[in-house]
Amino acid sequence: MGSENEYRMIFEKSPLGIIYFDRDGIVTLCNERSSGIISKKKEAIIGSDIMSIFNDEQMTSTIQKVLSGTPVHYEGEYLPGFAVPSVKMEVHCSPDMSEDGALLGGICIIEDITQRKGLEDTLKLDESRLEALLELEQMMDSPMQEIADFVHEEAVRLTGSTIGYLAFLNEDESVLTMHTWSNSVMKECTVPDRKFVYEVKNIGLWGEPIRQRKPVIIDNYIAPHPLKRGYPEGHVELTNYMAVPVFEGGRIVATAGVGNKDGDYDASDVRQLTLLMQGLWRLIQRRESIEALKKYAEDLEHSNELKELFSDIMRHDLLNPAGIVKGYAELLLEMEDDEKKHDMVQTIERNNKKLIDMIENAARFAKLDTFEEIEFQEMDIALVIEGVIGNFRPNIEEKQMIVEFDHKGAYPARANPMIEDVFSNLLSNAIKYSPEKERIIIDIYDAGGDWKVSVTDLGEGVADENKPELFERFKRVTKKGIKGTGLGLAIVKKIIDLHGGSVGVEDNPEGRGSIFWVILEKWD
Repeated sequence: MGSENEYRMIFEKSPLGIIYFDRDGIVTLCNERSSGIISKKKEAIIGSDIMSIFNDEQMTSTIQKVLSGTPVHYEGEYLPGFAVPSVKMEVHCSPDMSEDGALLGGICIIEDITQRKGLEDTLKLDESRLEALLELEQMMDSPMQEIADFVHEEAVRLTGSTIGYLAFLNEDESVLTMHTWSNSVMKECTVPDRKFVYEVKNIGLWGEPIRQRKPVIIDNYIAPHPLKRGYPEGHVELTNYMAVPVFEGGRIVATAGVGNKDGDYDASDVRQLTLLMQGLWRLIQRRESIEALKKYAEDLEHSNELKELFSDIMRHDLLNPAGIVKGYAELLLEMEDDEKKHDMVQTIERNNKKLIDMIENAARFAKLDTFEEIEFQEMDIALVIEGVIGNFRPNIEEKQMIVEFDHKGAYPARANPMIEDVFSNLLSNAIKYSPEKERIIIDIYDAGGDWKVSVTDLGEGVADENKPELFERFKRVTKKGIKGTGLGLAIVKKIIDLHGGSVGVEDNPEGRGSIFWVILEKWD
């Protein structure tokens, strides 16, 4: 008796629906979960013909196969009745056979997979949006109209809509300019003398995302609404509508809308449209930044040395990684599980880091270029070098390298704190241009009234013809697989010049690699 009670408890408490029926298809047992899944009371289920419970032809076929002695797996959608949401089900049915092989009936295990399918659909939409964003990223140099057309057609597709539009606002959010309509709208709309510029105060429901400063969903556009102001004859008929604002800080810069979805809009649609539009706006900002930098470089053409620096950067490296944005890459890395796409996004992130390094180096060089004199203090350069080595420890360990720096006592020098940049650049270059698992040797020599600091690497070395111009800006000697601005060693030379010292490079007498050295005055 105890075992029977235990089995009954398991039967009733099961998270899966369980229905047992006899060989005539009459239900003799069902648990509470099955009652909940098919939205019928147990009393109405037990005693009923199982094929009358489900109104799906595939499910009817499934039961018939079970009654013929064949186990069946089925996945489909069950409609409980009018005004009741449909249920996506996964069903496993097996025949119940006696020991002598006679059919006694059948049992069906039913699982409500509505939520799981919803998550799968969301993941598919996310993947589709990420593909759209990656494609958008490749359109940096395309005409703006082509970019906008691509984005709003993707917005229509991702939300399951049939029409859509994209509009931009002026600085004070008072005027809305319609930038583009989806192709389907242009085909269906027969309004004569269509306007493209509207005052926000005069537009109806589709101005609400601006006034309310949040997404707006109207699932029954046909029904009366106090904010509706109608639309002119020949306008595309709307059954439902969703629109989202696009923010830059606290200001709304654009709005995008879609309509006529087969079904209601929900939070997932808002999310897809919002993220897609944010991707568009980031691209627009990057284009504007690049154009601004171009114009700035042109404006500085006849000015001072700073003009030459920025125009050189523009010509050499800035335009290549400028289209990559750090926040966008981080977002994609968090969301993307596909290995191939993940690698693509990591490429974007690496390029973004290069851009940041370039800008920082350019800014540092520009600042150094304005100095004629600097203040000095007593600094132990051994301690400075130790700190630099610590900063590069992750890079050193990544390439499984060893940095040898043997020193004893103090090495007081007449220096400015910017001297750290000298040793950082020299060590960074040694790491970049040396093979993995090699040594880097740092030494400090007593040169009378000066200290001579050398950094020895075991890389490819520097050809004699390249040595004279190595410390000039943008004269970086090409290294296979290594890209940069050519500013690092120019910064080293500029700082050493400000210290009244000297800098140079020579071949490593061990037969490969280079020795970069600097000379600094001792502190008296």
